[in-house]
Amino acid sequence: MWFRTCLLSVAIVAAPRPSSAQNTPSETASRFLEAWNARRWSQAAALLDLDQFDRFRQDFIARSRQAGGRRPTMTVEELRRMDPDMPREAAEYQVRRMEEEARRYADPTPFEFARVSSASALRALSTAEAAARWLESRDPQWQVRMQFEQAGCPPPDDLDGVPLPSRRLVGVVEDRRETVYAVYQEERAADDTPAWAGGDVFVMQLRLVRGRWTVQPRADLVPEVGQVDVSSCRSR
Repeated sequence: MWFRTCLLSVAIVAAPRPSSAQNTPSETASRFLEAWNARRWSQAAALLDLDQFDRFRQDFIARSRQAGGRRPTMTVEELRRMDPDMPREAAEYQVRRMEEEARRYADPTPFEFARVSSASALRALSTAEAAARWLESRDPQWQVRMQFEQAGCPPPDDLDGVPLPSRRLVGVVEDRRETVYAVYQEERAADDTPAWAGGDVFVMQLRLVRGRWTVQPRADLVPEVGQVDVSSCRSR
């Protein structure tokens, strides 16, 4: 919090610096946030450092391949040996549940890339298309949908009612000649807190790549939503 407060103070008073690049850090950050707020994922993805993103994608595909063949080795007999008092029907149910969970987690691609069913499908996309799906997977509506599916529940019919926060640029602060940090604030429709009073403040990193300012596709670029209560679905 102390770091964010200091960074925010510096960002507000820092004067924009001249740049010979094709764009400025403020322009890039503003355009990215505007595209995000409008849920224009392809436009937002075009502002990312796509070379850096593709390295992340290739690493993700490689790790997914390594994890793809793993299956639980627990059997009904092994489970009953661990708990001799467990009825066979209960042990069979537990094994089925473990197998369902293993299938759900065998390929995490749909959780990291919206509307991409597998690592193979991800590999077939262009870098820009994959980046757009990655950004969309951070959308609150998509995250709520996936949390319900992860719990083995159908997603609610009113996903359009999931609150969508709006993000606005507060300012930028220079770190090094080719690196800048943009401070932005998240605002919710139901939040009556005035903008100047603070709130949820985040930082994105921008780097100058081949004469163009780009947003770095870091894991914390777009905050994820909290855990959704799916207990009522699980109890049905």
